[in-house]
Amino acid sequence: MKKKLTDSELSAFAEQLAMILHSGISTLEGVMILRDDTPPGPGRDILDTVYQSLEETGDLGEALSKSEVFPEYFIRMTQIAERSGTLEDVMSSLFEYYSRQSMLMRSIRDALTYPLILLTMLFAVLIVLMTQVMPVFREVFDQLGIEMTGISAAVFQISGVVQRISAIILVAVVILVIGILVILRTGKGTPALLSAVTHLPLGRKVARLLATSRFCKALALSLHSGLDMGESFELANSLTNYDEFEKDVKHASDLMDQGNDLSASLRDSGIITGLNARMVTIGFRTGTAEVALDQISDNCQEEADTHIQSAVNMLEPTLTAVLSILTGLILVSVMLPLLGVMANIG
Repeated sequence: MKKKLTDSELSAFAEQLAMILHSGISTLEGVMILRDDTPPGPGRDILDTVYQSLEETGDLGEALSKSEVFPEYFIRMTQIAERSGTLEDVMSSLFEYYSRQSMLMRSIRDALTYPLILLTMLFAVLIVLMTQVMPVFREVFDQLGIEMTGISAAVFQISGVVQRISAIILVAVVILVIGILVILRTGKGTPALLSAVTHLPLGRKVARLLATSRFCKALALSLHSGLDMGESFELANSLTNYDEFEKDVKHASDLMDQGNDLSASLRDSGIITGLNARMVTIGFRTGTAEVALDQISDNCQEEADTHIQSAVNMLEPTLTAVLSILTGLILVSVMLPLLGVMANIG
């Protein structure tokens, strides 16, 4: 299986093709120009595959699919664009979408780098406390005949275990952190990162916002192409990649089969609510439904980006607070027996 293109590579391809199409050059000639301007290597091989397929079939979506390096979202949006005659507009839209995705993931990687390094350093401090400092105090307490109880006893027991396997723990943590940083820096961990995020409470909200954004964007393009509503829903739903959202789309489709209009079906199924639902209703009344759906798509994307960035920004202080509490707990477990000894001496 071939390696998928990164967000930045997809953004660059969409931007260049949009510029070429805007200048009046045909799609086939445009891909040929991109191929000829690309130095020998994997990139040129991909464009050569796309060009040959496009020359044979005249179908850009099929050509992109045959290269096996473009994501499903990019391919399906291209297919919709070809059917609607809006390939230039869609390429511009895909350029903006993948540029935003690339910037967001770069921001997340940069924001996670320092907390991961901080986590490693603080964890190393904890290891030193547990393996070097605590045994000294344990020996002193044993000589004084002090019996450990409660939290102090538990901490000293954990210290003994950690002392025996400290080297293994430290090496494992360092390898894990370095591995995460390498994956994030190379961009290979982006799908895994987003998949993991969707299993968290906040992640489910983000996943739904992203699914709504993709659905509304694809639905706007489908309606613009003149496709019937059933096919538009099917195409748009195939791009969401979120099972829970697909149930709502099925509900909306059933409502439309019962005679409800699109705006009411989207609202009653919970796909769009509040102000967004009002925008779609007005859009259908004024003949600007596509504009309303496009705006909702952009709003949902921006809101998802904001939620993700906020979650990342909260990570550093949270890690610091948790590890500070653990360090304080260790110190308190040592100080309490010492205070007891000093009180007895007094």
